Amino acid sequence: MVISQAYRVSLEAEGIAARQAWEDLVDQDQSVALSKTPQWADCICSSDHFSDATLLFRGEDGRRLILPRVRQTGTPSPLGLFASPPRHWNLGADASGFLSEGGPVSPRETCALIQEIRRRCSLRTRIVVGRDDAWAWASAVPSTTYSIARTAQVLDLRDGFSTVWSKRFTSKVRSNSRKAERRGVVVESDNTGRLIPVFDVLYRSSVDRWARERGYPLTLMRWLAQRQHPRGKFATVARRLGEQCTVWIARRQDEPIAGIIILTRGPRVTYWRGAMDKERSRGTGANELLHRCAIEAACTSERQSYDFGLSQTDELKRFKATFGAGEVPVHIYYFERLPTAAAEDKCYNAAKQAIRTAMRLGRRIT
Repeated sequence: MVISQAYRVSLEAEGIAARQAWEDLVDQDQSVALSKTPQWADCICSSDHFSDATLLFRGEDGRRLILPRVRQTGTPSPLGLFASPPRHWNLGADASGFLSEGGPVSPRETCALIQEIRRRCSLRTRIVVGRDDAWAWASAVPSTTYSIARTAQVLDLRDGFSTVWSKRFTSKVRSNSRKAERRGVVVESDNTGRLIPVFDVLYRSSVDRWARERGYPLTLMRWLAQRQHPRGKFATVARRLGEQCTVWIARRQDEPIAGIIILTRGPRVTYWRGAMDKERSRGTGANELLHRCAIEAACTSERQSYDFGLSQTDELKRFKATFGAGEVPVHIYYFERLPTAAAEDKCYNAAKQAIRTAMRLGRRIT
């Protein structure tokens, strides 16, 4: 089928039938981002209500092109909900997008593939693209397509840790890292899954704190956290990724006070999740020390970048910027049969505001 005057592609396989070709492409190139690998899709499908729906295309020049994709289970075929990746499975600047054989996806291929995705979008297909893919997609996706522009923050590690420490870290990061060590903060790391239960306790404690800080009912926040990051999710990722998943825990007086989960593939390192006991970690510099240790380890392993991920708040964005991380564009696109994503986002934001207002009024009355 001709979908572009400049380029032709045809669908060759979907889901498990595309797996062997997908694995072949990933094995040939260690620079492929983790978010574009079968391993990450397996993490998603093993932890959440999704199945592999990856698409394998063949270009007119014989090149194989892959769109990593999962499908939400429990919906009939005509009402399929697809994502690449789903919410709460983003990996910062290393989002999804297309994967091609023998080099980057060209603008011609991108245009043709996007048209094919639009034709096959079923009820909805959510696709997140970042880094260089973001520019190509921005010029190829129709302006009528609902999208959300975000930014990730990425630290360049290519000059080694001594340069990162002296030239990119701010004086505040260096000072707080040293202060943490003086105050008895000790950092340990593990890539066997042993520290996952410790991190999970810190995360559930953080959920309660976020409820207080954001003015949400505690029960609601715990329910949302269970839906987004259910118990067992972190352990599943650690088990499936093995040495590619490292948990770093900061302790003071032998008590865990903060933790982060770091994911690695090829030249890229991604900070995936973080949590802390705010009261115990306050003023200790533990968070700066955690990231310093993870970044130093990445430099020692000759990684090229440390992705701090998408920031949910301005406070987090400022914190990550103190390490010298630069902003990288990320776009979330919704290809839909019925244009409902924009309305859903508006309703979601309105509901959040209404809950905050109701909680504030309740506190004033009492």
